[in-house]
Amino acid sequence: MDYGTIPGIALAPSVICLGTGGFGSSIPRETAFAILDAYAGQGGNFLDTAHVYAAWEPGGAGASERTLGAWLKRSGLRRRFVVGTKGGHPHLQSMQVSRLSPVEITQDLGESLERLDTNTIDLYWLHRDDPAVPIGEILGVLNEHLAAGRVRALGASNWSMTRLVEAAAYAGAHGMQTFCASQIGYSLAQSQLPNPSADGTRYMDGQAWEGHCQRGMPLMAFSSQAQGFFSGKYVGDGRNLKTGKDQTVKKIYFSARNFERQKRAVALAEKYGRTANQIALAYLLSQPFPVFPIVGSQTVEQVLDSCAAAALTLRPGEIAWLEG
Repeated sequence: MDYGTIPGIALAPSVICLGTGGFGSSIPRETAFAILDAYAGQGGNFLDTAHVYAAWEPGGAGASERTLGAWLKRSGLRRRFVVGTKGGHPHLQSMQVSRLSPVEITQDLGESLERLDTNTIDLYWLHRDDPAVPIGEILGVLNEHLAAGRVRALGASNWSMTRLVEAAAYAGAHGMQTFCASQIGYSLAQSQLPNPSADGTRYMDGQAWEGHCQRGMPLMAFSSQAQGFFSGKYVGDGRNLKTGKDQTVKKIYFSARNFERQKRAVALAEKYGRTANQIALAYLLSQPFPVFPIVGSQTVEQVLDSCAAAALTLRPGEIAWLEG
């Protein structure tokens, strides 16, 4: 496993971050524990979850955070792990109503600390933004939690580069800490959705790429393997795809450009004796700014495959060739 650096976090996080959205809900607890054991065995130490995960499942709210808290307690590895969680997500039944007031941020943080069974969260993300909320109000309450030791560093998930720059400027002028990392969707396969999408999800675009290059800001990339687009399952026109997840992949990633990139990833994987999924991760790890791909492994085999990509670096010519 290779490791990187995120400002404000003393422990070096592994470059492969484990996403845990389905842990304790669609992925049973014992399976989740086995995945976590395997990930730790490979040297992984960077976990990503969220207050809202599994809230769409009956009785599932908090399942991911509770599962991580239980595993960290059982394993005794809390001090060796960088734990990140996200708050401030709108209620699912009213996505158009933001929840970024000091009261709501504090409520979500308190519940996440309890579920994770920890006194502090290493990297606390705001899950969504609302440009109508003054940046000073948001940073004010977050810095209060930093000062109290409830969180160690701040991240912004699905925020525009414009707002990230605004936050940095405000923090600099008022002696505050600002967001040390960004989290958006990023993969070798490009999203075909509007940016941001209807639910406020943001994917990599030209402005974000230039901003991260110029500022050197670390990026945690969700959907880093395009939800299995490089697994070999998704070929042709998709008429035989039946599940809801398959239809989501088709909607987001099916395009002539992405299928060409998929084909080239397979070719490069054959050259190096790797898998196309590993090439897709290596593409992110070889960018000119720090990228920590989040992998949503559902089996032990999948997490082992993803971790094997950590030390694989692609040359600039290979990056350009993959992009076409």
